[in-house]
Amino acid sequence: MPNTITIKKNAYNSTSAPTSLAFGELAVNNNNGSGAKLYVGSRTSGNGADVTDFQSTILAAVPIATAASSDSGTKGKAQFSSDNFAVTGNGFVTIKDSGIVAAELASSSVTTAKIDSAAVTSVKIAADAVTNAKLADNAVDSDQIASGAITNAKLASNLTLPGNVSTGGTLTVGGNLTVNGTTTTVNSTTTTLDDPIMTLGGDTAPGSDDNKDRGIEFRYYSGSAKVGFMGWDDSEAKFTLMTDATNSSEVFSGTLAALKMGALTASSVTGATIDGGTY
Repeated sequence: MPNTITIKKNAYNSTSAPTSLAFGELAVNNNNGSGAKLYVGSRTSGNGADVTDFQSTILAAVPIATAASSDSGTKGKAQFSSDNFAVTGNGFVTIKDSGIVAAELASSSVTTAKIDSAAVTSVKIAADAVTNAKLADNAVDSDQIASGAITNAKLASNLTLPGNVSTGGTLTVGGNLTVNGTTTTVNSTTTTLDDPIMTLGGDTAPGSDDNKDRGIEFRYYSGSAKVGFMGWDDSEAKFTLMTDATNSSEVFSGTLAALKMGALTASSVTGATIDGGTY
């Protein structure tokens, strides 16, 4: 049984179709070396003899995808980089591990609406991948943090917060608390201390006299807002109680206050007037 089809007509240096072919007869020309064309004898609608460009007829029936442009109506041609994608032998395309990096994502291309709930887990986030610069202001609030989600094990040994911190609840410090600043304000109606001794004037022993008083300044009202002082007067080297006082860079001046007590024990009394009362 023959397995070769013989073309009846062959024009090696022709660029045009044969002038005539019998119905079903095949012919080929070399097209002057620019790609051979195959022709077949056919019939017209009026049953007349005709010659059909077989190659052009077949290709016209098969859509061929071309490179798509912004104004092109032809779509469908895909190109994949081997750096990002893997193409299997049967044509399936998969994204390689680490195939998509931040530089290949357009700004705002990934939004919360495009991320499925629970799609992002701790195992999918690299160490140090989330930084302060990548979080918008107010992006994370208490409603987005589960109760107990932040534990000591999830925090580095030292936690540094560059901005302000506030809490509407109770703050409990299990260790020591050090406040470095210029002003400490406590707006509480009741303050208690377990420490029986309060130290004023620094956390280390002074090396020289700073000429400042030591004690407690208090506010009171007597016809107008006033300030009082009780403590050590550095210039007098005596404990002093003052009313209507003035604080000038931690040096107090004012009116010496009256003192009412049940009993007084003193090794000496200087410059005092003692009223013994009526007998």
